[in-house]
Amino acid sequence: MTINKDKIGALIFFIFSICYGYYAFQIPLYPGEEYDVFTSQTMPKIYAVTSIIVSALAILLSVINDFRTKITETESVSEKSQFSTKGWIQCSSLIALMIFYGATLEPFGFIISTITFLILGYLILGERRVKTLILASVPVVIIFWAIMTQLLGIYLSSGDLWS
Repeated sequence: MTINKDKIGALIFFIFSICYGYYAFQIPLYPGEEYDVFTSQTMPKIYAVTSIIVSALAILLSVINDFRTKITETESVSEKSQFSTKGWIQCSSLIALMIFYGATLEPFGFIISTITFLILGYLILGERRVKTLILASVPVVIIFWAIMTQLLGIYLSSGDLWS
């Protein structure tokens, strides 16, 4: 078995997920909330369990893939485990986009900031079809906003620009 970027990434994500799950159980509950179906701990626990399962599956599939295919002698392990320049640029661009999203959330509001974030993120990752960009971002944001604000009563910033 060889160690490559897939296994390292999945292992880091697995460790992060376990730590996140531990701290999800440490979230204090409001008085009387311990008998509610949906509490402040519910979604973090679901995220933790889901991410632990996904990262464990990623590790397992990577190990299975190693047993199925052998690395040829012409390709060294270090070449397969390094990021390409394009990968580093995409990664740093996505980090900068997340910082931009955090900075624009208050001034522009949740809907505009999130739609912009998703469209620019898809563009960074290589999607160029306008129809796909719009359909993969606008309905998702609107439906998520409606669920959070109308059904669950959670406040999402409307933005300083509009108020």
